[in-house]
Amino acid sequence: MASNVLVKDIMNKDVKVVNNNTSVQEVVATMNKYDKDAVLVVQSGKPTGIITVKDVLIRAVEAGTPLRTIIARMVYTNPLVVIDENATVEEAAKLMKHWNIKHLPIVDKDGALVGMVDDRDIVYSVPALMSTMEEFCRRK
Repeated sequence: MASNVLVKDIMNKDVKVVNNNTSVQEVVATMNKYDKDAVLVVQSGKPTGIITVKDVLIRAVEAGTPLRTIIARMVYTNPLVVIDENATVEEAAKLMKHWNIKHLPIVDKDGALVGMVDDRDIVYSVPALMSTMEEFCRRK
């Protein structure tokens, strides 16, 4: 049953991170280098925001601002929705659906970043939640 699977059991531990002052040009380079559609912004090991491809397009490219002149904290999504590593995948899916997000950072009891799950991780790891995630995708 999906409610028995914990997010720490399916999370991606190799999360790409940048800091608040990283240029958006470097953020995009990181996304390209590692083929990621999102990177987390961290400060002192704790996530402070997330930057997705959509964030870069809407908050930087569309405005015509040179990416090297903008820093991460100017385009990231904040406040950040996170979930504890001991939460269930079902809880994560419900949280993602509620907040209409595709990426969910995973933190430990001290709030430190330990991983991330996205909508695909949930569908592939717990097929029983496919209908929940399918409904989430249709809401747009």
